[in-house]
Amino acid sequence: MEKQVVKLGVVGLKRGAYVAWTLIGDENVVIRAIADSDPVTLQACKEDYAKNGVSDLLCFESIEELLKSDIDAVYIATDKPLHTKHTIMALEAGKHVLSEIPVIETLEEAALLRAAVYAHPELKYMAAENCFYWEFIQEWKKMHEENRFGDILYAESEYLHAAHPDEIKPFSPENHWRRYNPAITYLTHNLGPLLYIMDDYCVSVSCMTPTAAKYNPHSKNDENGIAIFRTAKGAVIRIFIGFGMYVGYDHNFALYGTRGSILTDKTKPLEEAHSFAKLYDTPDTFEKYTEISVKLSKTNDVYGHGGVDAKMIRDFIKCIIEDTPPPIDVEMGIRISIPGIYAAESAKQGGVLVQIPKDA
Repeated sequence: MEKQVVKLGVVGLKRGAYVAWTLIGDENVVIRAIADSDPVTLQACKEDYAKNGVSDLLCFESIEELLKSDIDAVYIATDKPLHTKHTIMALEAGKHVLSEIPVIETLEEAALLRAAVYAHPELKYMAAENCFYWEFIQEWKKMHEENRFGDILYAESEYLHAAHPDEIKPFSPENHWRRYNPAITYLTHNLGPLLYIMDDYCVSVSCMTPTAAKYNPHSKNDENGIAIFRTAKGAVIRIFIGFGMYVGYDHNFALYGTRGSILTDKTKPLEEAHSFAKLYDTPDTFEKYTEISVKLSKTNDVYGHGGVDAKMIRDFIKCIIEDTPPPIDVEMGIRISIPGIYAAESAKQGGVLVQIPKDA
């Protein structure tokens, strides 16, 4: 049998180019085409790829042009408001899709995305939630499946990502989505892994945003958000997205259950942090945390995500070649994206409790 090689297209090169770069040299895939509306970015990517051995690369300034090429699959890394639109275009063009997150921007897009994916069962659709692939998330998932935490009652996560005050600059372009984006809608990196570990989904939310001061004068929406979710299993989850305060960059996670609890070390960057746990099945940890030594991989991941971008995109290629279900399907993509939309609505109404329909 002839070996299948997936011809990949990449749309949105600010992030997409670097994630796809981890595939260079992989015998199962060839980077065939790239597209970006900025010709300078497009040319720079073409030259960088050429230096790394990517030849015969097709270059386009629009997704419409790229989808007419002979690619088999497309990685969509365009601006957040365009993910659903570009996914539907790609599926209708007969291409497998790996879509960046959040996978939807509005409630209406959830139905549109589902319809498009289910209308093309011959194609693979995967949500690009790289944080599922962190080693400690995989270890926590395994520990929970082994009942080491018992029933999880409470979980929390923080996404801290703000520029130093001396490095704050105007958004470019002026109408960039990040300038107008409510921070709480960008919660999939944090809520997603928790729901994945807990095998759960959100049924209600109350969200509030600090109004004491503005950190980034160029931002036109809520820079920070604190959301409290209730899940179908009765647990409570707190998500804090901090894009507008003196916090630097980090992700923090914690789980608390009837037989154990576990958390990441807040005193170190995530790439260097171990987990610390109190477990019923481990003597002498009721009063004192025990260290769980799981660090992130050191790889050629230029974004510093601990190697997860490479794992994620390779899983996408693998499910195409082996014709297996994608690890993060459309339902999971919507399940981890849509709570942010409801949270933003709650914040807009001053923190009122908002129900999240099961079939949303």
